[in-house]
Amino acid sequence: MRTASLLKKLNLDISEFEELLFDHSIVSVTDETGDIVYVNKKFCRISKYSEEELIGQNHKILKSDEHPPKFFTELWDTISNGNVWDGEIKNRKKDGIFYWVKTIIIPIMDSEKNITNYVSVTTNITKEKEIQERLIKMEEQLIKQNKTLLSEVESKSAELVKSERLATIGTMASRIAHDLKQPLTIMYTYAEMLTPEILSKLDSKDKEKWLRLQNSIFDMNRIIEDVLDFARTTEIKKKKSSLLSILRLSINHVKSSYGIEINLPENDVSLRCDSRKIEGVMSNLLNNAVQALDEQGEIDVTISSDSKFVTICVRDSGSGIPEENLEKIFEPMFTTKKTGTGLGLVICKSIVEQHGGSISVRNKPTTFTIKLPL
Repeated sequence: MRTASLLKKLNLDISEFEELLFDHSIVSVTDETGDIVYVNKKFCRISKYSEEELIGQNHKILKSDEHPPKFFTELWDTISNGNVWDGEIKNRKKDGIFYWVKTIIIPIMDSEKNITNYVSVTTNITKEKEIQERLIKMEEQLIKQNKTLLSEVESKSAELVKSERLATIGTMASRIAHDLKQPLTIMYTYAEMLTPEILSKLDSKDKEKWLRLQNSIFDMNRIIEDVLDFARTTEIKKKKSSLLSILRLSINHVKSSYGIEINLPENDVSLRCDSRKIEGVMSNLLNNAVQALDEQGEIDVTISSDSKFVTICVRDSGSGIPEENLEKIFEPMFTTKKTGTGLGLVICKSIVEQHGGSISVRNKPTTFTIKLPL
């Protein structure tokens, strides 16, 4: 039907501003049940439906599934009660493309206040919505980046504070350890020299006392060595080395017992590293594993590699590390031992990271894993 005849039939007196209104707005008219009885050309252009396809249809033909059923229920309740509704609606064109419109729906009433029609005047706001969505995404990204930056700043600040504290502790500890090192070395040396002679002259109770004294001297020497290793920042000197040879040498520094079996791998890997420092790392991990076994159990050391990394695993059959201690185990001064500085694993971590590698631990069974670049 022609526009003029439709409007005349509907008795809507809008002829004076019809041309201006229809050129700038998307207009539709429905009957009291919501079925479309009129659409202007702009409605057809944006929806991609022809006038013939739209007349007699409900606006559900444009439904995009963006809005929940409650949205349209509230819309219909508003206009069917004689009130004007306005809001934003996402529609779907005939070709499936979505578009957004800013809509105002006006109920038209007869002289007896009965609703006869609904007039919908809408404006295409698709571009504005796209810009709004982009701005929202940008804002979300900025908020996320800001949180990440704040987290990094806090982390770096904490690391800096920790580093400064450790440097101060290291300097003080180094001076004390250095002063104790010389007299303790004399005690350590004489204790080893005199042990065979003294043990031959002592009864069983006195022998036990001597051995406890000797072990205490050994422990003190090890603690001082840990402190000095922690305080020293010697340069890493890398050269091609046999990893299996390093493991075999590290066992010489392990205080084991007859009830503990240490299984080394049969395979070998050539690794570019500071062999002396990696030897110290392995002896530290093996000594920790021995202490965890309480004189009975097995320690398995395995080696595997790919094109980039070699992986060393030290696994023991002990009872495991308490879960609450797993995250703290590489922190300075943290230890679960009755004697010790809590620096052993910190030194190990530092050496491994200086090699460009990583060290981690997991339970069930307790396994320390070192990854080093080839």
